Amino acid sequence: MTDLYCKELENQKDALKTADLIQIPNYITANLKYEFYEWQKEAIENFLTSEYMRKKNKHNKRHFMFNMATGSGKTLIMAALILYYYKEGYRNFLFIVNRNNIVDKTEKNFIDNTHNKYLFAKNIIIDNKNVKIEKVDLFSTNPQNNIEIKFSSIQKLHNDILNVKENINNLEDLIKRDIIILADEGHHLNSNTKKIKQYEMDFETTLSENASDKDIEKAWENTIVNKILNKDGKTNAKNKNVLIEFTATIPEDKSVIEKYKDKTIYKFDLINFLRAGYTKEINLISSSLNKEQRIIHAMLFNWYRHKIAIDNKIPNFKGVVLFKSKTIEDSKKDYDFFLSLIQRIDKKDFNFLENIKNDITDSDNIYEQGLQRTEQVINYIKKNNIDYEEIINFIKSNFEEKNIIITNSKNNKAKNKEKTDEITDNLLNNLEDKNNIIRAIFTVERLTEGWDVLNLFDIVRLAEGQNEGGNNNKPAKATVQEKQLIGRGIRYYPFKFEDKIPYKRKFDDDYNNKSGLRVLEELNYYTYDKNSRYISELKKELRKEGYIDDRKVLYSFFVKDEIKNTEFYKNTKIFYNEQKENTNKKKYSQDFIFNYLKDNPVVYQCKSFFITETDIIADSQKNKSENKINKSFEIKNYNDKYYKHIFYKAVNKLSAKEDGLFTFKKLKDYFDIESFDELLEIFKDFKIKFIDGKMNFGDIDAEDKLNAIILFLESMSELLEQNIFDKIGSEFEKSKLLKEFFDSPKEKLISKDKLKENNSIENEKWYMLNKCIGTSEEITFLNELVSYIKEIENKKAKDIYVLKNEEVYKIYNFKDGQGFQPDFLLFFKDKTEKYYQIFIEAKGEHLIKKDEWKNEFLKEINLKYKNVITKENKNYRLTALPMFNNDNKLPFETFNNFAEEFNNIINEI
Repeated sequence: MTDLYCKELENQKDALKTADLIQIPNYITANLKYEFYEWQKEAIENFLTSEYMRKKNKHNKRHFMFNMATGSGKTLIMAALILYYYKEGYRNFLFIVNRNNIVDKTEKNFIDNTHNKYLFAKNIIIDNKNVKIEKVDLFSTNPQNNIEIKFSSIQKLHNDILNVKENINNLEDLIKRDIIILADEGHHLNSNTKKIKQYEMDFETTLSENASDKDIEKAWENTIVNKILNKDGKTNAKNKNVLIEFTATIPEDKSVIEKYKDKTIYKFDLINFLRAGYTKEINLISSSLNKEQRIIHAMLFNWYRHKIAIDNKIPNFKGVVLFKSKTIEDSKKDYDFFLSLIQRIDKKDFNFLENIKNDITDSDNIYEQGLQRTEQVINYIKKNNIDYEEIINFIKSNFEEKNIIITNSKNNKAKNKEKTDEITDNLLNNLEDKNNIIRAIFTVERLTEGWDVLNLFDIVRLAEGQNEGGNNNKPAKATVQEKQLIGRGIRYYPFKFEDKIPYKRKFDDDYNNKSGLRVLEELNYYTYDKNSRYISELKKELRKEGYIDDRKVLYSFFVKDEIKNTEFYKNTKIFYNEQKENTNKKKYSQDFIFNYLKDNPVVYQCKSFFITETDIIADSQKNKSENKINKSFEIKNYNDKYYKHIFYKAVNKLSAKEDGLFTFKKLKDYFDIESFDELLEIFKDFKIKFIDGKMNFGDIDAEDKLNAIILFLESMSELLEQNIFDKIGSEFEKSKLLKEFFDSPKEKLISKDKLKENNSIENEKWYMLNKCIGTSEEITFLNELVSYIKEIENKKAKDIYVLKNEEVYKIYNFKDGQGFQPDFLLFFKDKTEKYYQIFIEAKGEHLIKKDEWKNEFLKEINLKYKNVITKENKNYRLTALPMFNNDNKLPFETFNNFAEEFNNIINEI
């Protein structure tokens, strides 16, 4: 249980957030280039909770761990922590890792503001001071307002401390400083921890660049923990050094687990990351295809993804293919073979596809869909009458020599270790950039750790046969490396599509790839394995880490045959709405701002009026202003030269945030403006109410004035994003026959255990599908529905049916166009021949708050469609029920109790 402390923080955090005692400070969010994903936000909040407890003397911890999966954005967490500790007074930061390529990559994230993966805002401003981030080899004696970061591999740091040099901090100097140590790939810190008998490595030993992993790990723990974090044991009570480790993998060793149980701030490991849908799915393609055919097979999929992206208007979708060889010498030969193949490739080289069924292992496993996907590509080619010459031209133009990297510099003299130059490293760590022309990589083991790549979609194992060195108790080293490489490749490549979340898998309900889009979320791993021995070992390793899941199978849901034969199924209309563009967005934005600003001045509390938490706790019943002079200044009309300057400075500060509102392009999307002057005209009547201890407005300093306008603009941004949207949902004006929506079977991934369960509901004549599988809340609802159905029957209603909507039928929120697939649709016809269509959503307590908007949408439908809709001489009643919750614990105002509202409908029959 390495997450014991993490769970304690989670419990404390909820209470502190409710009391508004912790929140992510503006100086962090405003000075980062990117917004946090939900899990990153949770990680930072856990850290702030730990800091709150430390400041309350609840602990004096100086060593922490973030256990977060590869691809979950650990480096952005580091950037946030750098800003936090700067604000706390720290100026010296040490970034340490065991590989030079990770050092180089992270340097660009933190230092190079021209790099597309730079993490900070263009201008970092904290306490009204412009803060610079500098890479240093020697921490300065007076860094003032600058953040100094020393980047180092463990070998280099160890040697720097051992061999005193000019312009390098020695150990004595480091001991005098307060240092924040950021240790990436932190599982390497545990070589000593895993030993029963502790020992010290000979600190007089210099480490070479090619030092063994064993020696590197020994030096890591001794150098970082003993010498630097603990200041070589020379101080304790006054030691303010902090070590923060980041790793995707904490070793499963009792002593290591014990070590981290009170240090782990946040845990979001690979299994949670995979299940949450933030990675690609793995597709293992085991075949008897020869090397040339496997290469062409991967090229074909590369072309197919390109076509699918174009067909669906997804721009700049550029997939990368990786070719893995057994040795450096093999990699060079494979590279030359590939170039030769690309030059001579022609139509006959695709003939192997005619017998593909005999060459690729077929499987029902969701992670072995190679044959099915290949057949889909072939069908796509036939359906669209595509000549293979088009595919050949694509391959030749996209996989020229200039588009290919081999991870071994020409000047590398080592025969057993790959080495890349700076230019190659830059290209490898920037593959997603639309201007990066690299499409293929040849490697051995260079990229198994510390490689950030999102658009890797194909890995081709060029060696044939089983890896050497493994046994029943331990996998071969090469197999472990291949697993690590797959771990790099499953990082999700975000793209926008309809109303779906860009950075999350969107097509989990389309495992048969009927839309074609599923292949944009899959990593193909191609291997020659005629006897399936190698793939069995690889699957064992992948299964151990949670990369693949054998617990689920594809299952088909369909409408029962006896219901398909009814007049109800054949003739009943179902109403639906559509997502559409909000053509009045700019008008709504300006009207909203105008109406809001009339009555809602922004209140800004100046620094001189700062009230501490201690003041509040000391006497929470007293008015806060009793202890200080409460002097308010209401400022209107910032349209003179001085205030224009402050206004533009605030806008410029906020425009540095890439995902924020205040870039001119984004502002034009909300307002009908051609310049910032016109924006100021829209905001001309805004008011800011300053609360200050001073007697005159002129005494308020420039920092407070600037921060007040920033607060105002951020408030406007938040209000606009919460109330004005690009899309809206149309009225329910259109209808289709029920059978048009629910004619084809719906295939979904279902737990094998769930399939074994027998539910009596599926035997009810009114239940439309062949199988009843759902959440506990859905099953509870269906069991309670039985009594309601009887009441409806007693009212002489006919054609009573309940359809569990297995993610087929979708409606769109009127306000923002957000898609919603209600769990159930209830149909019946009353004695006056009026047809009822009722939306029902069953929601567990843990999801109610998150999905509050769905309840509001259901309420709108209920209110909007009180009147009967007449369509083709038939009368329809469209309505919705409040969310069903078994405990009825709805923490927000609902439009009625579920039971009451259901009874209201029954009473009108």
